[in-house]
Amino acid sequence: MEQAYVVVTSGKDLALRLMAAGRTKPAAVISWHPEQQENRIDVERIAREVGDLAEVFWLENGPESYAFGDILPSGAHVFGNAARVYAEDLRWMKDVHRSPLRVARDRQAAVRAAGDIIDDVLSLITVVPPKAAPVRTAPRRVRGIVKAFASAGSRAIIELGDGSCCTIQREHVVPPVRLDWMLDLGQPVEGDLNDEDKTLDINGLKTAPRLAELYRPGDLVLALAEQVGARNAKLTLYPGSSWTVEQSRISSNPLDTADSLVTEGEVVVARFLHDNGAVVLSLLDVDDDACVVEAPALLTGGTPWLRSGRHLTEQPASGRTFPAGAAGASGPRAGDPEQDSPGALAGTVPKPSAALMSTQLQLEAERRKVAALQELVAAASRAGAGLVSLQREQDALRLELAAEQLIAESARAALDDAEARLARRQEELLDLRAYKRRTQPTLKRALAAGSDGLFVSPGERLRHDLYLAWAKNVPASDKARQSLPPDWKAGPEFAASLYGFTDPGVVAKALKAAVEVLTGTADRNTAREVHPLRATPGGDSAQLVRADGAKCFRAAIEQNVASARRLHFWRLPDGSVELSRVVVHDDFKP
Repeated sequence: MEQAYVVVTSGKDLALRLMAAGRTKPAAVISWHPEQQENRIDVERIAREVGDLAEVFWLENGPESYAFGDILPSGAHVFGNAARVYAEDLRWMKDVHRSPLRVARDRQAAVRAAGDIIDDVLSLITVVPPKAAPVRTAPRRVRGIVKAFASAGSRAIIELGDGSCCTIQREHVVPPVRLDWMLDLGQPVEGDLNDEDKTLDINGLKTAPRLAELYRPGDLVLALAEQVGARNAKLTLYPGSSWTVEQSRISSNPLDTADSLVTEGEVVVARFLHDNGAVVLSLLDVDDDACVVEAPALLTGGTPWLRSGRHLTEQPASGRTFPAGAAGASGPRAGDPEQDSPGALAGTVPKPSAALMSTQLQLEAERRKVAALQELVAAASRAGAGLVSLQREQDALRLELAAEQLIAESARAALDDAEARLARRQEELLDLRAYKRRTQPTLKRALAAGSDGLFVSPGERLRHDLYLAWAKNVPASDKARQSLPPDWKAGPEFAASLYGFTDPGVVAKALKAAVEVLTGTADRNTAREVHPLRATPGGDSAQLVRADGAKCFRAAIEQNVASARRLHFWRLPDGSVELSRVVVHDDFKP
């Protein structure tokens, strides 16, 4: 079989190709780390799914990925086990957020990243070759009652007037929101029934909420956190009505990040405002206990689609549905203020555990066994009481059925217990984030205090601050293995370049990066992107070397921000390290 993706041999050529005008297809670049096999993104699956709709490139993390990143705009590269889709219209070169990075930190994240990349490609395709529609009988108009929900809200069971049942499938509803967020048990519904597959089309019940009729300036409203990053969050009032809320409207503390206060999939209370005629949402000075305007219904006769305290905590494994949840696999970032504050105890949204998934699979298997045995019992009954051998087999099957039912009930009880524990952890997380939002003024004053003015010279201050950064960022269990070298060195310009930055949090992040370089952990941290500092930005130039044989290296302090900072350091022939300077991304002087 012909290979459906291209193995990259020149990172520079690939970058120039992506930035060239005239491309007619999106391009997916999947990078892989040679020493991290467990969490590699499945490039063959991506190439198989997108087919001829996009170009797919396979890039090894190393010299060619460094050359690839050096040519592209800041923040637009890929590294480690990660992937990104580059649209052919080149708008991503001015706004890198149009091309989100999908990072795979573990095996499950790699599976999610592959699905996200496929979705990213398909979202850029405006014309898809039509498929022949299957022949169907004409649907008929029916009425029924909502009896139950299944498969995490993706199916609704409807009992019709004649006593038969059919299903509503979420993927056939526009917008494809969870059905238990739009309908209620016992609610009457009306739609077109397809008798062949027993599915009910209720798109005729769709309503179109109008913002001007729903809310007034100053109202407290419910919003779904659809996408959350470090600098902003995308909040949705109803499908098709979303706004990007910057960090300054989420927290008054500039050291906070948006994702340290808001969780993707969380239903939050926001203030609805008008600013020069434009709609603005704000999370500042919001009291969760105040009167909140009810969210709109998305179906005629349906329920409000958002409810306070009901959050989107998981996504079905097949297909993307609205709300989208996390746009990519994101986790704590090196040097983020969240890592240095009490709010970091909140962590990330808990995902279903392996035990829970195993229990669900076991329960489903037992259900299939029960259904198969019930069919055998029914067949034996129809054969007639006169068949003695079948009667004996029927009795044995009934005993086996009873045993299987006991197993299924036990698995169901274990599943219920795991779901309850997961719900408690989710509630604790949301409480912690709400507490952090309330206590951020105190946190701001505490974090603002530093060591400036306490020492005679910058060198003494540097030695004090670096030791504190080591004590703070290296766990107690690792301090023996990751101790600071007693004779570590810093060049004559290092302290001045470090303390010359006044942006909040830069000094703390630079000190953390310096600790990792001195303890040797930076080389194992893919986020640091440690690589040789070359004489020119080109990937083919030689590494800078001093007269004493020391070689200059470059490590990342920040990622995906304007003028991201970098740490330059010398590695001496005896293996020791000398810190050189803290610079911005485009400064290549040693």
